Amino acid sequence: MTARAVVVHAGDAEIIQAGTTQTLLADSSATGGVTGANLISIPAGGDGAHPHVHEKSAEVFYVLDGAMEILLDDRIETVGKGGFVVVPPGVPHAFAATADSAVEIFIYIAPGVDRFDFFRLLQRITRGEEPESALEDVQDRYDVHFTTSPVWDAAGRR
Repeated sequence: MTARAVVVHAGDAEIIQAGTTQTLLADSSATGGVTGANLISIPAGGDGAHPHVHEKSAEVFYVLDGAMEILLDDRIETVGKGGFVVVPPGVPHAFAATADSAVEIFIYIAPGVDRFDFFRLLQRITRGEEPESALEDVQDRYDVHFTTSPVWDAAGRR
């Protein structure tokens, strides 16, 4: 794949509703494998992602508004508006909105991995159109490998 400049206008972005609101900006296939990017809005106290690991790419979070809790290995950090987090490949992580604040996060992965179909699958699971077990078969394809975290569980997260 050859990298090319990509422009996504707000009205052209796909919106996914799955307990959160995902705005899909650019998948790896659109950027020649360079990156992928999306926005996620999570209501106060809501979960963004369960504990997982990416083996192929780093994931970068920038908090546009509100505050999030993010699991990083065996600790949980609270990151507010303007906060920036880099999660290298292989680091277990999860994220959620804090109990008292909704959060909007810009998420960037590099190198890119086509992951938008994963978000679409999550939407179908949330709607009851597919079983949650469908996630077990796609972890390698989307480089989203679910794990467990006693620290995340102890904080009342799943």
